[in-house]
Amino acid sequence: MKNAYRHSLFTLAAYDGERLIGIIRAVGDGYSILFIQDLLILPEFQRQGIGTNLLNKVIDTFPNVYQLHLLTDNSEKTRKFYESVGFKDVNDIQCTAFTFVGKDKK
Repeated sequence: MKNAYRHSLFTLAAYDGERLIGIIRAVGDGYSILFIQDLLILPEFQRQGIGTNLLNKVIDTFPNVYQLHLLTDNSEKTRKFYESVGFKDVNDIQCTAFTFVGKDKK
């Protein structure tokens, strides 16, 4: 996990005092594409604007990126959050998305 974070384009953490309560991690080239790899907020700190603030920091840091993507679970709570901050389901913009889930290793 250390290597994943070390090789990320952008990471930012949120703290309550010394307690880590949230983190965002982005990968990409920082010019044409950025992928939100992780946005994690402790449950008791959700719905307080922390996730929104972390996302906005990424967007503000890379204002010229024209493709900002993420892959997340399909729960109603998650969908509503990302829609509230401006993300669109690819189906709503007449696109499709694919993800490679790995090969069987023999």
